[in-house]
Amino acid sequence: MTSWSPAAPLITSTPPSDAPEAASAIQGGTPRAVRLSLPGGPPVDPFALAGESGILLAASDRVFVGLGRSLTLDLPGGLANDADVDAAMSRLSALPCDDVLGGSSAGHAVLAFGALPFLRTSPASLVVPELTYCREGDGREWVTLVSPDGTGLPDPSDPAAGAALRTRILALTDQRVTAPPAVQRPVTEAKSSDADFVQSVAAAVDAIRRGTLVKVVLARTVEVFLAQDIDVPDLIARWAELEPSCTIFALPTAAGRFVGASPELLVERSGTHVRSRPLAGTIGRNNGGDGGLPSALLESAKDGEEHRLVVDAIRAELAPLCTELQVPERPELVHLHSITHLGTTIDGTLRGDSDGTAPTTLHLVARLHPTPAVCGVPRLAATDLISRLEPGPRGAYAGPVGYVDASGDGRWMVGIRALTVTGRSATMTAGVGIVAESDPSTELLETRLKFRAVFDALAPGSVFEPGQPDA
Repeated sequence: MTSWSPAAPLITSTPPSDAPEAASAIQGGTPRAVRLSLPGGPPVDPFALAGESGILLAASDRVFVGLGRSLTLDLPGGLANDADVDAAMSRLSALPCDDVLGGSSAGHAVLAFGALPFLRTSPASLVVPELTYCREGDGREWVTLVSPDGTGLPDPSDPAAGAALRTRILALTDQRVTAPPAVQRPVTEAKSSDADFVQSVAAAVDAIRRGTLVKVVLARTVEVFLAQDIDVPDLIARWAELEPSCTIFALPTAAGRFVGASPELLVERSGTHVRSRPLAGTIGRNNGGDGGLPSALLESAKDGEEHRLVVDAIRAELAPLCTELQVPERPELVHLHSITHLGTTIDGTLRGDSDGTAPTTLHLVARLHPTPAVCGVPRLAATDLISRLEPGPRGAYAGPVGYVDASGDGRWMVGIRALTVTGRSATMTAGVGIVAESDPSTELLETRLKFRAVFDALAPGSVFEPGQPDA
């Protein structure tokens, strides 16, 4: 198992006598960070490096691994409290950093990661790791080290520091111990029966037709029990092969390790450029193969309406913040391993406030989440109905998963196609969008389709057979 211990920092160095600023930082206990480029060498396996407890965000253009916890940025009032968001960003942006990559396209060196709750008002927190490893899409690698008291950091001007870091990182991946594969068939138990879910969908459709709301997303949960503890590094490596177009993530939460392969971009900011790619509307692929998809999804009035509601809501939130916003008139098909969604890529240019500063990506997350893709329209009415019809709180499911850096740039995905791992058990949740034309039995089948997309990564070769709860 890969582990990271604050008691054993990657590099402990004493600042040279001609570096008064560094010496002052150590004596005064000021938080400080350094970022160094890694020289070429043996490849780093990010899944093994993240191990059983680290942070992982892996996309085609950038991979992050975070180890340890240097700082915690608390949001006691959740994303609903603007003051908490402001305070977290102020603290992050104030952290000093010696950055030998300054001026590169790699963004700011200091990052905070989070798997935030679905409920906007739930307390949340972001973690600034002790060590953040990054591999860019072009192959460049860098590492940021953060010390809460400014001690133990390498000299960024030392040409040997990067090589020493790679050696220590590779040693961490070599510590990983794999267990033999389980032979016992997974046991799957639904937390609510099929009949209960169908009844909930029917109640939601009735509320929509009575005009209480326009759309709501209802979710259900199943528990999967394996013969032995789930090997998270193996799981996320398999998921990366199954869903190469998704962002693979693994982050610790209070309920367990939140792991998944999200296809849905909530929001991304790079300077003044902002992007969102909502998904809504779903159909199964031909046995998970690469064959052609029937045109039914693009032609479906129900799926088209469900998708339009999401796009319109995101447009309404982003438009006042942008000097320009590009929203395609028609959605595209987004193909995954076993299902296809309707998706729309929205691009915009953020306008600055009085001092020219654009909203940070964390502020954009607070404004957008939850979108109608995971909640409903209107938001408050949908949230209330979800609390009454679902058997329990969602936790991190359908919440924002991602990072923000000290400059305000970042990328946040929607925490779907995911599960929460604790030992040998995994909690899977799947949601479906309900509108006036929804058929309860069809929505039930869609949850099974989405569960299967997760189950294929968790227990390849096994048959997904959700059991029913005791009467």
